Amino acid sequence: MRIKRLKYPTVWIIPVMAINITMVASCRSGQISTASRANIHLPVEPAEDSTILKKQKVDDSPSVVELTDDNGKKTLHARIERDKHGNSQISVRLKEVTVTARMKSIPERFGKVNVDFVVSVPEDLINRQWQLNLTPHLMQGGTLSNLDDVVINGKDFGRLQQKQYGKYAKYLSKIIPDSLSDFYFVKTKAYKKYIDRYNQSELHRVYKDSLDFVNYRLYLDNINRRHALFNDKMYRNREWLRKVMGIPGIKERFVYFEQDTTHIAGIYDKRYWQIVNLLPEFHLLRDFSYKYTPWKYRKPKYEEGYVNTYKPVSSEDSVTIKKLFLKRNRIARNQKLIDNKNLAFSRMIKFPRNDRARLDTVIYSNGKFEYHYKQEVMADENNRQMKVFLDGYVRSFKGENLALPHSDTLNYTVSSMVQFLDTTPHYLRKIIERKVTSSLRANITFRSGKSDMDIDLADNRAELGKIQEMTNQLTKTGEFVMDSISLSAGCSPEGLFRFNLMLSKKRAESIRGYLAKNLSDIEGIGKMLRSYSKAEDWQGLSELVQDSLISINKQQILNLIASAGDPDKKETEIRQTYPVEYKTIRERLYPKLRAVDFIFHVHRKGMVKDTIHTTEPDTVYAKGMKLMLKRKYSTALQVLTEYNDYNTAICLMSLGYNQAACNLLMGQVETANSEYLLSVLASRNGNTEEAVKRYLHSVKLDPSKRFRGRLDPEINKLIKEFNLNKDFQ
Repeated sequence: MRIKRLKYPTVWIIPVMAINITMVASCRSGQISTASRANIHLPVEPAEDSTILKKQKVDDSPSVVELTDDNGKKTLHARIERDKHGNSQISVRLKEVTVTARMKSIPERFGKVNVDFVVSVPEDLINRQWQLNLTPHLMQGGTLSNLDDVVINGKDFGRLQQKQYGKYAKYLSKIIPDSLSDFYFVKTKAYKKYIDRYNQSELHRVYKDSLDFVNYRLYLDNINRRHALFNDKMYRNREWLRKVMGIPGIKERFVYFEQDTTHIAGIYDKRYWQIVNLLPEFHLLRDFSYKYTPWKYRKPKYEEGYVNTYKPVSSEDSVTIKKLFLKRNRIARNQKLIDNKNLAFSRMIKFPRNDRARLDTVIYSNGKFEYHYKQEVMADENNRQMKVFLDGYVRSFKGENLALPHSDTLNYTVSSMVQFLDTTPHYLRKIIERKVTSSLRANITFRSGKSDMDIDLADNRAELGKIQEMTNQLTKTGEFVMDSISLSAGCSPEGLFRFNLMLSKKRAESIRGYLAKNLSDIEGIGKMLRSYSKAEDWQGLSELVQDSLISINKQQILNLIASAGDPDKKETEIRQTYPVEYKTIRERLYPKLRAVDFIFHVHRKGMVKDTIHTTEPDTVYAKGMKLMLKRKYSTALQVLTEYNDYNTAICLMSLGYNQAACNLLMGQVETANSEYLLSVLASRNGNTEEAVKRYLHSVKLDPSKRFRGRLDPEINKLIKEFNLNKDFQ
């Protein structure tokens, strides 16, 4: 790339922070050569008139005049006045000076930050034969990213570019699109003629097949009528033969004489069948057979019956047929145009348009150019501080590229609601009890009416193994010391209550004795084991019926179970009144009532007090706070929503849930921060009066809030509209 540096004369530099600058008596003009550049600055409001000259008579003539000599050099001439001591000084009114800031604080709202700045291009860089390409760069957290370009074309340059694109558009117009491929690339008449001929041939074939089938049916009808005629004649011949041989007369004589003439009849009958089998006119039965069918009717289609097999040209067939009628030379020419499209673009368009350009415009007039650039940036932990600078290049008719120096760097400080977060560590308050209990239910099976412990019966070995496992879990770490183990055995309600009471006691003692022998690794286990009897567990039965029984009589059965009285009568009444439900209860629910409940009583080793209150960091809450600081508000809300506290309200504000945030903050302790945030929310909701009231109250509680108010647009507009900070100035 050929790089040139453009040098242009500059003007006298006039300091803008001082009004009067003492100089020598005569004003001399000078020239400093620098490379021209495009610059950026923050959007600012016009400066107000100075009050220093309000008592003086103001001259309407400009205080600074720009002059150009014959060589095109530009100089600035400032007005010279004398002070009260007679010294020469430059007099410049402030309204003619633009003060440009290099730093700005911008608010983050709803997880986004709007970066805006003004791209300023001096008149030196605007030429009718040039194209100016400017690229803003955004730096955040050490990461540099390019924003959309700004392209400014001179009048002649824009016309040339338009002419080149017009030439390329003409080239593209020669390319036949796919939507018109049939019209240009297919021999349409020949193709349609072929399709018509094919459809006609199909119709002719189907018509011929239908006629053949009609003729076949006529042939069948004729042959069947012929066979029926001959078969009828054969049966008549047989009847004639029977009459001639007198066979009916033999039977009549048998009936009349009531004598055995069957022997004679058998002889005649045998002779009859000999004659029938000998002569064709008595035995030849005609029937249709494909063996004697003409060859043209022996095809399978006549056996299956007539099927209309008409098949017009389908879309798939048309594609295949269409390939036979393509104009291949024209297709090849069109494909060549498509293949050479990129080559034609590079040949015809010397100055392609910038596809990344946000602004691509043509300047038709001279003078300074400014463009207000706005960019929305997603908030994250990297954009607390952001920088923007500008570079680019100038391109001329001749294809020369003139690099431009970097512009000034703008610094942005992002003000966010997370700056109001309460970063005080969040702790979980836990109460540790000295004495702890743990429960276990084991389904230990006994033989009917027996209380002897049988370890090999059903799943007893596995169920009792649960008890050993539970004791190991409680005591293996050394944190807990076993105090006692309570076990209570129960029975199902069938049978007499007194018998069940005694049986449950014996079963509990049997289990206690077994455990005392097999849990010998625990010191003093025999004294720790305590057995109890539940007899008939009606409460457990009620819970099982409520949860498991499906019946329209469920409520009536529950009422019977809950009623007071003799348990034996209750069980009998349920069995007699609801036999169907009782069968289900006895088979499915009664076995569950025979379970044994264990309660393990332990205490923490070395702990004297009954309870100890401890605090430990809430890691879940800390995770939510980290997500907030990373500006991942949606994910943070999933964590903080269970706490519904002050920080949750800030998260809701950051996502735009203003009313929900307001409801949470209203329930918090009044502070300067909470009042300020409520002022922001009131301003968002359009409640100006409340917003002003809460803002002033927050400033009263914390005077620094008046500086913060300038950073948040919701508050800043109130400050300007009602001049809220006048009492604090």
